[in-house]
Amino acid sequence: MNILLWRVEYSGSGGGNRVSQGVVLDKIFNAPDASDLRVFQNGKPLGFVRWEIIPDEVLAGGTNQPVGRVESIRGYSLLLDGRIDVTPLGAKLRFNLSLLLDAKLDWQLLDATVDLPPSIWSFTAASTNQVISVKHDGALGQWERSFPLEKLRDPVSVLESLAGPVVTPLITPLLPSGSPFGQVDGGQPVLGIDWVAYNDAVRIGKAQVRVYRLDAEFSSDQVVTILVSRVGEILRVALPGQLEFVNENVPFRKSDAQ
Repeated sequence: MNILLWRVEYSGSGGGNRVSQGVVLDKIFNAPDASDLRVFQNGKPLGFVRWEIIPDEVLAGGTNQPVGRVESIRGYSLLLDGRIDVTPLGAKLRFNLSLLLDAKLDWQLLDATVDLPPSIWSFTAASTNQVISVKHDGALGQWERSFPLEKLRDPVSVLESLAGPVVTPLITPLLPSGSPFGQVDGGQPVLGIDWVAYNDAVRIGKAQVRVYRLDAEFSSDQVVTILVSRVGEILRVALPGQLEFVNENVPFRKSDAQ
């Protein structure tokens, strides 16, 4: 379904009052549990994604402090792993990502692997030099390349240089053209997208539940919408190409709610 219809059916009017992005990000990065998401495209199940954030906690010291009390947060580890069916290739894409951020949510280190038989890509990057290194082993031979992170402003050209002519047409429709590095309140980029945050409500089962909604619009037909629970759990993500990520523990889909 398209984004506007999705908003009407699952998030009330699609409006809601604006809220600080920092409030929603704080909830997401301090959520008590991981989010297990099922992946759908045009309503067809494709696989799963697990999203987890682990804070690097500094425990209070001294004999007068309660045992285990958190004094501060040094940073966070954002972990993603999953599997998605790539039907045109008759293969399963497996991936994992580890992203280290500091206490201000500025990224520090990235380490990721994408396995799409017969090829495996490995990615590493550090904020200190703003360079990403890519290793490949498989159908395109064995090679290693590095390029400045600013080239990700044109994700399609980067994908063409890395994935080749077979894989690129399958993924390109899901990528925003000319995606800018967005900023949140305070001027810090978050996930390369300019997000707008709202209070909203959704139907879960027969109940109307308050949630946060994050929207990012690249163009009139390229919108990303994320629904977040009040404790920071990812509930649902809608992406271009009618791609959806749905929390498997929440009865959003009509068949589950009936």
